[in-house]
Amino acid sequence: QDSITPTSPVVHAKVNEKVTISCKYKYTVSMNNLQWYRHYLDSMLEFLVLIMESGQNQTATPPHPRLTASVNKDNKMVNLEIVPADVKDSAVYYCALQPTVAGNA
Repeated sequence: QDSITPTSPVVHAKVNEKVTISCKYKYTVSMNNLQWYRHYLDSMLEFLVLIMESGQNQTATPPHPRLTASVNKDNKMVNLEIVPADVKDSAVYYCALQPTVAGNA
């Protein structure tokens, strides 16, 4: 069964630090892409980046310059790196596997 799961439910960081949020994924037949979203309290879900297992990505328009997505297909991990972290980065981040698997924050 296809799935994607955060490696840590909570990530803490200080301002100006590098923050990495990771998810482990698995799929049975084919995987189209992996996606990252951000959700601020009382706001709509915000698309951040779509990344293929090959490493190619498509960022939001306009792009988020402090965010970088990467994938490690050997370990089946997808990472979102925020450099440097800022107070405004405090949010819930969602990783998604297309076809989308719901409910993994």
